[in-house]
Amino acid sequence: MLKIAKGVVGAASGRLHVSIGALLAASLLVAATPERAEAQFYPWGGWGNSGSWQQKPRRARRAAPRYVEPTDDKQASTLPKPKGPLVLVVSINNQTVTVYDDGKQIAKSPISSGMRGHETPTGVFSILEKNRTHYSNLYGGAPMPFMQRVTNSGVALHAGDIPGYPASHGCIRLPYSFARNLFGITDVGARVIISEADLKPEEFSSPHLIAPLAPDDTASTSASAVPAAASAQSDIHDMIVPQNGNSLRRTRAMAAAERAAEREHLVATIVASETAKAAADQQVQAATTAARDAKETIKKERKEEGRLTAIARKLAKTADSATSTFNALTAKLSKVNVDKIDGAALEKMKAEEIAGETKMLDAVDAAAAAQRAANAQSAKVKQAEADAVALEKARKVAVDDAGHAADTVTAAKDAVTAADALEERKHYPVSVFISRKTGRLVAKLGFVQVMDVPVTIADPSAPLGTHVLTATAFTNGEKALRWSAVTLKPSTRVWYSNRKKRRHDDEAPVVAGGHDADAQSALERIQIPKEAEEQLAELMKPGSSLIISDYGLSRETSARTEFIVEPWRSRPDSSMSRYY
Repeated sequence: MLKIAKGVVGAASGRLHVSIGALLAASLLVAATPERAEAQFYPWGGWGNSGSWQQKPRRARRAAPRYVEPTDDKQASTLPKPKGPLVLVVSINNQTVTVYDDGKQIAKSPISSGMRGHETPTGVFSILEKNRTHYSNLYGGAPMPFMQRVTNSGVALHAGDIPGYPASHGCIRLPYSFARNLFGITDVGARVIISEADLKPEEFSSPHLIAPLAPDDTASTSASAVPAAASAQSDIHDMIVPQNGNSLRRTRAMAAAERAAEREHLVATIVASETAKAAADQQVQAATTAARDAKETIKKERKEEGRLTAIARKLAKTADSATSTFNALTAKLSKVNVDKIDGAALEKMKAEEIAGETKMLDAVDAAAAAQRAANAQSAKVKQAEADAVALEKARKVAVDDAGHAADTVTAAKDAVTAADALEERKHYPVSVFISRKTGRLVAKLGFVQVMDVPVTIADPSAPLGTHVLTATAFTNGEKALRWSAVTLKPSTRVWYSNRKKRRHDDEAPVVAGGHDADAQSALERIQIPKEAEEQLAELMKPGSSLIISDYGLSRETSARTEFIVEPWRSRPDSSMSRYY
């Protein structure tokens, strides 16, 4: 057995030697073939990778699957062309969407909203983008035909499977044919209200609603009585409110003339402000130069002060030395016995004493003069420093004046830009949002903000509720508007939170209105500034809307959206952006 084992080991050893030899030969063969060596890929680098590193090719992106219209989809009847503003009401509890045109229901369809963990957000939204053949950016390129986006974060209405219960990742699925028909009648900006309950727009009227301006041909004074542009806004005011006190009803032509006069006033303000700014800039330049020269003068005067002080100090030492020498001389001479010396020696001593005294007095006088010069120079330095302080103050005043002039120019230019933007977009229906949380009124024309003013709310701590008012049509010869109202109901869902800190302003807790909140009571408590009310009256037309809410605007509101209100974000018992 031992021999057999040895034989097996020997055979194995032989095969190992053969394998090693084969590997060495193969490696030499590869080394002898430079084309293969350069083509090899060594991720760690080294001597075997003489060529440049080649990145692996990227995997081709998989094409998104095409959505095929289901054959068993019930064909929806063609929706009529809207006569007024559309309002889409989505009911989460009923799993339906109802389309209202001019306050009247024109269509209703089943939906499938977000499933557990991906709930569809509730609140007030609007259509902000439309795409007939859209594919999801979040869920693997899933097809979303006839997509109508309602949030920037990805919630949209689109065609999809309708199983009869919530099954989406947050979007609102519609039957294919209904989605196609709805896509054909909606416009960007159409209102979408998502609620648990199935809400319905109701006819609404209130004396506190802002009425539109009267047409020009209905005014007691024709539009021709008002010039196209006045030289000052006061001229227009005198036409609307004559001296006898009998005011004329404000018309659209009058409002247009007011705007033209206001714009001319703003343009004149810009010209005057730019002139004042140029003068202020020159004053800044002159004051800056004077302040800089004053600093240079201080340096020179201080240098001269140092020189004179050094001279005075040196001469003072010389005077002290001369005084000491003279005192020593007089002390020596006082000890001389004049009776024992002759007259010549006495005369010499007298002359020596006079010379010493003269030298001492001259040194003292020179030191005193030098000190006076140094003191005078110190006074000049102090005066130069005081002048520099005054000039620096004048420079700062000039800089402030130039800054105020620049601010005035900027404000006037911004006002002209805003006026031009309003003039350019005044044909759009105005959207107004009033928030009890912020105490402000914000208005948009075609997604562009044109107003942001404070409002007065009676008993501001009491909830107002959330109400969406929509102007559906002109009435009374365009002297008034017909309105519909939708009041959002409080949520009945169970909320939870696992976040300790609220990170966004729209997550701040808000005490909201209950089931008894009504738009009439809310309007009665709100007082809009007169100037803002007059401007809004000029913009009111069918399609205009007014949202009143206890909440602020959602973070979803942007320059490409109408006003978005999401009450679920501000629930007092929740700081999470999800609910169950």
